[in-house]
Amino acid sequence: MFELGALFVLLAAMAPAVQAASNGLGITPRKDYTIKPGQQVSDTLYLDNLSTSQALNVTLKVIDFTAADQTGTPILQLNPNAPIAPWSLKSFTSLPSTVTVPAGKSTNVPFTITIPTRQGPGSYYSAIEYVATGTGGQNQVNIAASSASLIFVTVPGKATENLQLVRFGAFVPNVDTQTSAFASWFFTSPPKSVAYILHNQGNVAEQPTGSIILRNTFGKQVREIDQLNPNSQLALIGQTRLFTVCTHAGQQQVKDATGQMVAETVCENPKLTPGHYTVQLTILYGINGNTTHQITATATFWYLPLWFVAVVLVGLVVIAGIIYVVIRRHRRTHAH
Repeated sequence: MFELGALFVLLAAMAPAVQAASNGLGITPRKDYTIKPGQQVSDTLYLDNLSTSQALNVTLKVIDFTAADQTGTPILQLNPNAPIAPWSLKSFTSLPSTVTVPAGKSTNVPFTITIPTRQGPGSYYSAIEYVATGTGGQNQVNIAASSASLIFVTVPGKATENLQLVRFGAFVPNVDTQTSAFASWFFTSPPKSVAYILHNQGNVAEQPTGSIILRNTFGKQVREIDQLNPNSQLALIGQTRLFTVCTHAGQQQVKDATGQMVAETVCENPKLTPGHYTVQLTILYGINGNTTHQITATATFWYLPLWFVAVVLVGLVVIAGIIYVVIRRHRRTHAH
């Protein structure tokens, strides 16, 4: 349900465990729970030692995180003196501080989340960080930021839900700065993406759903995107989040961190005809038991490829020439 970007590439798949050969440790990427006040949940975290030659001593610690930018890239709150976030699970979670995973083996680490009786409704989340060292005097194994499990808890009840639409329109991804890649009203190639930015002013991590409809100059529907959040991304509490969706989605095979071939969604050419287009956005959000909220918006753009512009210019020149010749002949006839 949640994609955290480059630092948490493990979240790209919802497999039981993610293995990264360079890290030496496979882990559970994410856990989601709904827990009522006064209740608790006990579960396990999966740890897999990818090394066949040495055991790993793994230190586990619950830490808070927040989003660094509009793309969802996280910032782990590694400073032990950092204030506890309002959405933190630190005080609710208990788990072992260390565990040893034998070489080539796996283990399940038990943990418990207990929600206080008077805890208010909303979303609560933290990360469980893993730091591993090899046994027998070996050097520390490089686990890096990718070795963390994300824990999300929803406490049901009448929560404050408030998503605000910041921006919406056709979008051209930019490697340097995606947040400024919203295109203007004019395109010379058909836009492959549509994007919208939401600001979460509530106390619930929201997962928007809905649809996007693309209409041509004559109002005819030419595209319907029925999943405007195909990766089930979340807008965290207080976050301003950028969501992008393909105008026309396709699949290609790529290698993941373990060398396995997996399907990846790519934005393909939507093959639009030249003209004026209207994009209609409908966003729905709301956790179970609460009122479903709706956001609507409309954006427009022109798609005019260079060859079309050239043809139009040539046509205008020809028409202007014909008009000039007709007027000149008319004047000559009138003069005679």
